[in-house]
Amino acid sequence: MPRTWLITGYSSGFGRELALAAARNHDTVIATSRDPSKLADLKELGVIPRRLDVQADDAEIQRFIEDILSTVGPIDILVNNAGYILEGAGEECSNEEIEDQFSVNVFSQIRLLRAVLPSMRARRSGVVANLGSIGGWRGTPAAGFYCASKAAVAIYTEALHWEMAPFNIDVVCIEPGYFRTSFLTGGHRVIAQNRIPELSEVTSAARQALDAYNRQQPGDPVKGAQLIVEALTRTGRCQGRKLPARLAVGRDAIHVIGQSLAKEQDMLDTWGEIIATTDCDDVKAV
Repeated sequence: MPRTWLITGYSSGFGRELALAAARNHDTVIATSRDPSKLADLKELGVIPRRLDVQADDAEIQRFIEDILSTVGPIDILVNNAGYILEGAGEECSNEEIEDQFSVNVFSQIRLLRAVLPSMRARRSGVVANLGSIGGWRGTPAAGFYCASKAAVAIYTEALHWEMAPFNIDVVCIEPGYFRTSFLTGGHRVIAQNRIPELSEVTSAARQALDAYNRQQPGDPVKGAQLIVEALTRTGRCQGRKLPARLAVGRDAIHVIGQSLAKEQDMLDTWGEIIATTDCDDVKAV
């Protein structure tokens, strides 16, 4: 049976490719962007365009979802894809810049979930995919708040994965590596306004690395989107597989996550004997 998708952040590379891959699967796809001009070609591609500001308040988001439910039908797969990277050291980023980063990358997902999940629970069916990143596995200098936002997405999604399991709703945090999209350019990469000269050695190196990686990322977004569609629909290569709470995408994601796991294991091995000395005296060792 054809499925109905709702995908936010169409203007990013992954959002567009996910929408096209799902449409090629003969599913109904609703794709959103805050900028209507970025939705101009959607109808020709078989995708339903809808304007949506993911930072809108709960009431507006609720009206948006109710309109979709009444005009298109039940949402089978929600993909929370909207997001961007804030570039700047911890001291350089203003409160407003940090709040905007979390509002788009984290809280926008939660606003959509509050509006969509009740209908999925009523039907006891649905799939939710929240876009995280391999950035959620390690703190990168001059991108710390972006990494923190993606780590937050991963952890709350893991909790939601278990909360929705009794309702037959699959929830997964998709954690892509670096894919060759427009993510490191234009409006997807915001640079903190405040610059601290003493931190330039670190921030300049990070900025140069991002510049060098822009449009040179190893991942193919078409291939990545196809894999994600197969995973969320349990078709093709993913037929018969159960979705985990966190799903990496990309060869470099395997490498980065492996490094992070090894680092944490080293910490436990090195510090474990001391860490374990803090129990109350009446607690028996396990």
